[in-house]
Amino acid sequence: MKNIGLTAFIVCTWMFSFGQSFQFEVHKIGEFGEFGENMGATSLVDMNKDGYLDFVYGQRGTMFWMEYISPSEWKLRKIGTGARTDVGGVPHDVNRNGLIDFVVGDSWFENPGNPEKEEFILHRKNMIGTHDNVIVDIDGDGIKDVVVVSNDKEHNVTAWYRIPEDYTQNWDYTKIWDGIHGGAAPHGYGDLNNDGHMDIVRGDVWFENVNGDGKSWKEHKLIPPGGNRPDRFGLALKTWVLDINNDGMPDIVQAEADTQNGRVFWWENVNNGGEFVFHPVTADSTDQDFHSLAIADFNGDGYMDIASGGGPLTPGTRKMFIWENVAGDGSQWKEHLILSGFEVHEFVAADVDGDGDVDIFSKPWKPGQHLYLENKQVE
Repeated sequence: MKNIGLTAFIVCTWMFSFGQSFQFEVHKIGEFGEFGENMGATSLVDMNKDGYLDFVYGQRGTMFWMEYISPSEWKLRKIGTGARTDVGGVPHDVNRNGLIDFVVGDSWFENPGNPEKEEFILHRKNMIGTHDNVIVDIDGDGIKDVVVVSNDKEHNVTAWYRIPEDYTQNWDYTKIWDGIHGGAAPHGYGDLNNDGHMDIVRGDVWFENVNGDGKSWKEHKLIPPGGNRPDRFGLALKTWVLDINNDGMPDIVQAEADTQNGRVFWWENVNNGGEFVFHPVTADSTDQDFHSLAIADFNGDGYMDIASGGGPLTPGTRKMFIWENVAGDGSQWKEHLILSGFEVHEFVAADVDGDGDVDIFSKPWKPGQHLYLENKQVE
C-alpha cells in the first residue's frame, strides 16, 4: 500500500512568555487543506517507537499521522481510509501485540508493524459512528474496553464494546443510556463513588456502574447553574475526571463545546459521589466555543492546570487559555492567554519532545493552521 510522505516545515515560530508561569514557543506546522476537512479523532502517541510523540487526526474516518522529526519539522503520513465517524477515534492496542491500532467510529485500523511505509489494515464491523470514544476497563476483567457516545441517526446511544477474543469478528455494543451529541471525551471515566467499579461521565450526567460488569447503570444528573448551553448541533461537553483538589476523591472538569458562549467549570466530589458541587473556572460569559480540554501540570509547580480554547462556533477572535491552579486545590484559578487568532479544536497535550514538560498540539476543524506549542518551562 502506498503511503503519503509529505514534509511540512514551519512557516513561523514565536515565543509567548507569561511571567514565570508559562512559556511556549509556537510553531506553525502547515495548513493541510487537502488532508483536513471536518477534522477530529486526535491523539499524541509514539507511532514508530522513536521516543517522540506523533500527532494523529482524522477526516471523518480517513486517518493521518504527523511524524515528529523536530519542533520545526513534521512528516505527514496516511493511516488509512474507510471508517465512518464524526470526531470519535482513539489509539488502542486492539489485538494486544504491542502495536498501536486505532478504533475509529464503526471500524478499527490494525497497525501493520511498519507504519512509516504501509497504511493500516481496515476492519469494518457492525460498530457505530461516534462523536466521542474513550478506552477503559468497564467490566473489571483487566482488559480495556471501548466506550462510545453517538448521536448517529441509526444508533443514538451511549454504549460500550467488549472487544471479542477473536478481534476480527463483529463488535456488539452494550447500551448504557440514550446518546447525546458528545460528552465523554477526552477522559470521562473514573471510580466516582469508590466502590471499585469504573463509572462514566457524559457531559450532562454521570453513570454509575452498579454491579461493575457494565450491564446495569444508574443515572446521576450534572446540570450547571443556568443550565447547559447546547447550540444547533445539540449538547456536547468535553470531560475529564481527576482529583483536582487533592482530597482523594475524583472530581469532574468540563468545558462547554459546540456553543458560542461556553464555560469551563469543575464539579467537586463530596462524600464519594454522594454530591457534586459546582465551581466555575471561567466567567459566565466567554464568547468562546470550548471544543478542547486538556488537564496537565503545564508550569511544573506540581498542580494540575486546565487548558481549552476557541473552536469553530466562537463568534469573534478565537483564543487559547490555560487556567493556573494557583493553590493546587481548585479554589483559585488564574487565567493566562496562550494564543489568539487561531481556531483550536480537539487539541491534545503531552510531553511530545521528551524534555519533561507538557506541550500542546492544536488543529482547527476546517482547513487551517496546525500548531505545535512547545513548552519551554524545562530547559
